[in-house]
Amino acid sequence: MPLFARLLVISLILGLTAANQATAADEAARYNRIHFQVERSHPVENDRMQAVLSLTAEDDNAARLADHINRSMDAALKTTKARAKVEVRSGSYSTYPVYNKEKIQRWRATQELWLDSSDFAELGSLIGQLQERLQVTSINFSVSSARRAAVEDELIAQALDAFKQRAELVRKQLAAKGYRIVDVSINTGGAKPIPIMMRATAMEAASVAPPALEAGTSTVTVSVSGVVELQ
Repeated sequence: MPLFARLLVISLILGLTAANQATAADEAARYNRIHFQVERSHPVENDRMQAVLSLTAEDDNAARLADHINRSMDAALKTTKARAKVEVRSGSYSTYPVYNKEKIQRWRATQELWLDSSDFAELGSLIGQLQERLQVTSINFSVSSARRAAVEDELIAQALDAFKQRAELVRKQLAAKGYRIVDVSINTGGAKPIPIMMRATAMEAASVAPPALEAGTSTVTVSVSGVVELQ
């Protein structure tokens, strides 16, 4: 066999041997790896309130309908902007025909107003005032970003401690000399808003009492998952 061919065969054999050894070592390492997850959670008082109000009207004249919606929502915006502690933005606005026997009978329009505040009394009072013209679609309570982040930081520290304690427990139960953390990931699921659905009806009285509200709590949860390698 020519020298070049022999060198090529030897090179292939050495390469296969090294690959097999690496695979065996990798399989041995994987054999000693344990994956698990721990979770820590804490109830947190909701400190933000969001409300969605809307105005829905019908008319056989589309222009007259649009004028009514626009004037009513403009008045609602001016009323809201006078409340410095309440954030406001316009929501969706849609106009569509109402058919009767495939012919347009009239027009229907709806526009939303989104409100947000940390002052529940102020926003509740405003809602009562706006209900003279608008309908309350929904009210939600949630945890503010700043408060949620602070609670999550505390829970992350607790969850990481719990992860290490669980790893030590596994090591002892399996009679291993030690362990090392191969991989770890932290998941912080944000607290979901607590909804309070309201009847979508406007009030005809000149003065409307604020709605009865209870903010309640949301649960903030942090999970830590990872892989430890026993030694």
